[in-house]
Amino acid sequence: MIGPRWARVVRPALVAALLMAGLAGEPDPLKDAVRCMSMSFGGSTSLSCDDPEFEAKIKANALTPEEAEAIGCPPIYWRGDRSTPEPGLPLSQPGFMTAEPTYTPRTPDPAVAARVNQAWDRIERWLGAHASATLRTLEFGADPQDLARWEATHSRRLPDDLYASYLRHDGADGNPGAGFQLPPSYTLLGVSDIDSENWSKCQDLVMEGDLDAADPEHGVWHGSLLAVGGDARGRELFVEPRTGRVGEAAWQENLKYDGPMSWPSHLAMLEALAGALERGAALRDWHPVVTAGCELRWAGKPATVRPGCAGGPRPSPSPTPTVEPTPEKPTAEELRAGGCLPPRRTPRVRMPGPRVTAEVNAVWRRVERWLARKAPVTFKRLRPPARPLDIARSEAAMGLRFPDDLRASLLRHDGGGSWGFGPAPFYELMSAKDIRSEWKMLCGIGEDVFDDWWNGRLVPFAYANDGGNLFVDTRTGKTGEFFNEEGITLEGDVVWPSYLALLKATATSLETGRPIRGWRPEVVKGALEWESTRG
Repeated sequence: MIGPRWARVVRPALVAALLMAGLAGEPDPLKDAVRCMSMSFGGSTSLSCDDPEFEAKIKANALTPEEAEAIGCPPIYWRGDRSTPEPGLPLSQPGFMTAEPTYTPRTPDPAVAARVNQAWDRIERWLGAHASATLRTLEFGADPQDLARWEATHSRRLPDDLYASYLRHDGADGNPGAGFQLPPSYTLLGVSDIDSENWSKCQDLVMEGDLDAADPEHGVWHGSLLAVGGDARGRELFVEPRTGRVGEAAWQENLKYDGPMSWPSHLAMLEALAGALERGAALRDWHPVVTAGCELRWAGKPATVRPGCAGGPRPSPSPTPTVEPTPEKPTAEELRAGGCLPPRRTPRVRMPGPRVTAEVNAVWRRVERWLARKAPVTFKRLRPPARPLDIARSEAAMGLRFPDDLRASLLRHDGGGSWGFGPAPFYELMSAKDIRSEWKMLCGIGEDVFDDWWNGRLVPFAYANDGGNLFVDTRTGKTGEFFNEEGITLEGDVVWPSYLALLKATATSLETGRPIRGWRPEVVKGALEWESTRG
């Protein structure tokens, strides 16, 4: 089963991944997932499931505590094991709590630390002059005692450039995809995030019992890796401590040391970042841009730096009140150029062509038959047809003509209903009125970075509850995806030649049970959900 539908990264739970791998011995997907509860303490995880037989199967498949520790991962213990520690007590301290030891901070290489601080000086100067809202999301430096404690308790040393960088900034405030961003949308993580990111990745490795996947060079993760960046799609930017290299990780994908954000060192990345900001040039594939909220973001095309976003110097750890910048609002010309300020129009009802209408209705009949038989809860949520005048009003307000296939679909069903029908993996079709209101909202978000962030010539037709949308480009007829942390995507699995092509592929997937670009239809308590096949 997939996780919560509002999660941008729909990553199956470990138990579901094991079910898909066939551990339960059943060829068909299960409608009722086995519930397993985990509890973390003392650097390890205790796991128990409500199905003892299933628990025994996954236990037999998982890595032993010794194997987990050999790949740098916290071990998993099982209910009833003699070796299972008592909850809440450190593994090495079975008795009462003792006083916190004293840790002696170390001094990183002075030459390396000087270069790190110079790079951060340059980055902070640029942010103060052009994106002061992002400057203020940078956390203050880590306490040297905390760094010394981390190294002592892990029996490891952080690379000197990363150590010096943590002394300057212990990450950035904001959820993944917010705060201070490294391209394309990695949030800068603090030293405490190393363990939390590693725990999540390691739990997959340990439960799947695949030692080959735990290779710091060619695997999917290894407990020695140090996560320094993370985004809302579940990707990590990490440092490999043995060599100091920076690489990228994504769930169930091999580690990349030759990708767009791969660097010989953390220091090399910081210096390249500073240079790109100062020159207004691309850092690998992304250009620095500034939002209307004076935040640094990264886009595929260059944009003029927004005036009015300068601020005072970064405050001290005991800051005095500062005046927030007031950025200039986009001009009417800028809004018109981005398609977000259309001229006033009188609504005009346009009916789709008969051939397109017949095609769309034929596909909807296939979808309706399947939902009525297999997923009656989702079937009942389908909305009745839209009124032609509602579609016309939305078109007039947006200054657009909807493609005929989208218009014909709305005339069949004015959206999929709340938590209702939509394309994989977690979208639901929108009504004509919702399309109009969503378009207005997105034009407000993206008014400063048109064509990379949002463009008024795009028509959102499906949404998820995490800020994501599927849209159709009225200039090409193709579909794409918008996500509020990264802007628009016009390539990859989210792109279809047309709305109708996506609808047809969805109907075929429902009828055959075959995946649609990595997602298989699954019915849970009468409702359609989409299950990942990439586990």
